[in-house]
Amino acid sequence: MAEKAEEPGKIITKIAEEWFLKEPLLFGVYCTHKLTENRKMKIPFRCGRMRIEYNPELLEKMDGKQIADLLKIEVVRIILKHPYQRMPVCPNFAALALASDITIQDSTIKDSASFFSSPKTKLRSPADFDLPNGLCYEEYYAKLLNKLREQLKDFSLTLMEKSEAEDSDAEDSKAALQNGEAAEDDEESDENGFMASFQTAELWEENDEAAETVNAEIEKAQTSNSWGSISGDLKQIIEASLVIQMDYRRMLSMFRASILSSKRKLTRMKPNRRYGFSYMGSQSDFTTGLLVAVDTSGSISDEALKQFFSIVNRFFKYGIKTIDVIQFDAELKEEVLSLKKAKSKVEITGRGGTDFQPAIDYYEKHKMYDGLIVFTDGYAEIPKLSGYSAKILWVLTSRQEYEDFCEEILDHLPGSKATYIPL
Repeated sequence: MAEKAEEPGKIITKIAEEWFLKEPLLFGVYCTHKLTENRKMKIPFRCGRMRIEYNPELLEKMDGKQIADLLKIEVVRIILKHPYQRMPVCPNFAALALASDITIQDSTIKDSASFFSSPKTKLRSPADFDLPNGLCYEEYYAKLLNKLREQLKDFSLTLMEKSEAEDSDAEDSKAALQNGEAAEDDEESDENGFMASFQTAELWEENDEAAETVNAEIEKAQTSNSWGSISGDLKQIIEASLVIQMDYRRMLSMFRASILSSKRKLTRMKPNRRYGFSYMGSQSDFTTGLLVAVDTSGSISDEALKQFFSIVNRFFKYGIKTIDVIQFDAELKEEVLSLKKAKSKVEITGRGGTDFQPAIDYYEKHKMYDGLIVFTDGYAEIPKLSGYSAKILWVLTSRQEYEDFCEEILDHLPGSKATYIPL
């Protein structure tokens, strides 16, 4: 009597146990997500929304090495934060997944012998689409959209037609797509693998909390130099992904009650984020200005100051009409710099000790501002606040400084919030 094959779930558990000893980064990131069975999807693995989904029926046809490779690819997607960051407006999920595949393949080609353990494991490469090597994830996505525009469009229309044919109820058909249900013949007729790619990226959405959780595991690998089989170009891309741009929309949303207009309006000039131009988009206009206080004391590096003012310039891209900037160390420096557009050069003054109180006093005195953002390393005495000072966001220059600030100062500043820049 033939011995019964081991269940895919148990195989995945054994792979994770091996990673615990040999692949600390892969294991750490794997443990941040919930392993979930999904028999409806037509692909072996996919990730997103803090879970890794697998179809046991498809995995039963594979050997352990191939399962390990496919799981490794999904975890690498998570490490690169493809499911959680840099999502374009009205994303094409098929193109997103293809761009992710190409990025991983391109960055592991030199180390493929150590990265993949099964010769059956294959990812799409730049050459498959006549694209150059060495581009970043966003560049591959943009070029794929341009090169495959008509095919992707036809695929999207076919997907919609099939869902409508299967169920005349539009809401039910939408739910079927979200659950990964599709006709059996889709994979056969889909020569570019768009259906598989669509399902691969179907769960992807912006999630800063997930990205920060993954970054913490990457920082552990950096500190202990425990990268396992990840090396070469892929290691460089992972380390570079730590130096991400702040999510400016999230920063501004901390002041949403006062800075964002409550007049949300629908417009045909802007696509709906989920359904494109088929449905009307919406926009909310910013109505007021911000006060930004920049710590220019001697403990702030030149690189941090460049990053501070780069972020200030970025606010204009999100609709803020006026930003007043003050510089301070132990006292306020120079006059208020009132900006109505991005500025390429700003003269830095100060470089002495640090005292938050002068900046706080200025903010409390000038009540025309609806919010204060303080860029600092956090090393100063606790300032005294009045009730007016509740809308303050403190932006620290590193995760460690952020944790120190939260532990020692933030609890004494009612209404204040804090975040940090991963410099």
